[in-house]
Amino acid sequence: MSKPIEALMAMCPQGVEIRQFKNGPAIRIDFRWHGVRCRETLPIAVSESGIRYAANLRTSILSAIERGVFHYEEYFPKSAKAKKAQKLMPKPPVAQTVVDILLNVINDARTTKSHSPSTIAFYMRQLKGQIGPKWGDTMIQDVRTSGIREWIIDLNKILKPKSIRNTVGVFSLALGQAHMDGLISSNPLTPLKLRKLLPKRQQKDKSRINPFNDLEIKEILDIFKTTEERSLWQFAFATGLRTGELIALKWQHIDQRKQEINVIDNIVTAERGTVEKDTKTGNERVVPILPGAYIALANMQPLTGKRPTNFVFINPRTRERWKSDRALGKCWERNLRRTKVPYRNPYQTRHTFASKLLEQGEQELLVAQLLGHSSVEMVRRHYGRYIQQGKTISLRGDYAKFGTQ
Repeated sequence: MSKPIEALMAMCPQGVEIRQFKNGPAIRIDFRWHGVRCRETLPIAVSESGIRYAANLRTSILSAIERGVFHYEEYFPKSAKAKKAQKLMPKPPVAQTVVDILLNVINDARTTKSHSPSTIAFYMRQLKGQIGPKWGDTMIQDVRTSGIREWIIDLNKILKPKSIRNTVGVFSLALGQAHMDGLISSNPLTPLKLRKLLPKRQQKDKSRINPFNDLEIKEILDIFKTTEERSLWQFAFATGLRTGELIALKWQHIDQRKQEINVIDNIVTAERGTVEKDTKTGNERVVPILPGAYIALANMQPLTGKRPTNFVFINPRTRERWKSDRALGKCWERNLRRTKVPYRNPYQTRHTFASKLLEQGEQELLVAQLLGHSSVEMVRRHYGRYIQQGKTISLRGDYAKFGTQ
């Protein structure tokens, strides 16, 4: 004798139910597919075995959905919902090349302005330089880990490790976007470890902090033949400004009364020339006018102080603002090669400024602020060996009553 309906209802597991219809009770299963709730009444007897069958059928459906192989009409060929369910089927991903996807990423960055113009220009240089020639016609679905590995090894023949990391970093943007969009099931770059594919870092690192001493600074400044060039680099040593900030500096940013420099703007290289924007960190800062900077400004005042463009430093060859930090770098290298000073890049003028202040005992937080950093972490990490700790412990507070009661 079969159990009453109430007892059978109590036996139904999750997603299986017994419903009362005009023609009598029936078993119905309930599941979700692509976010839509689906219910199907089964043409089976309402019984314990019928409930077990419905539960097993639902489990099979959920498994097929999870594996992406569920087809509604195969399970319910007579269901009126089968045709409607076809609309829920996701459209197959459109085949796209690596370059197509990377261009979409870059265009999105342009539209949303989530990246600086210099960053977008950098992405485009990487796309045209190394990524496009190798992966231009490759469909994203055809990118394999083995192919990426061979490509990185080949890059070792023409690029330095830092440049390879930069190139692979931009390449990974396309793979990450494709994975997020469902074009590929996994990111083929994930299994690779760059440190195992690149040569070990050489002991000599041109980017390491290697400040100039006083004799070297004098020899460097003496080699510049024009007032414009000498003043700019003298100012760089005495302020720690980045090259883009030097180019963008205007006379209205100089407060002669307070003897301060307001660092507000920065010149960066974009896709179509240079653009003026905020400082690298987006924060304005104030730098005191030290004697070296004062002399540089005094020398430039009669040359650019009354010019309509109002830029402090100009290229003596063009009589206009320096075109870019790259042009400034060429000026630096061309002249420094004529000295006996071991060559270091222009950024070492900034390192020289920071290390000099720390050697003189200036507070770490103050130096961080003058460099445009929000905390002392960068200062401690990069300039730790220049920080003066003092040979003796000297406390400033009054501790006469502290802990004496």
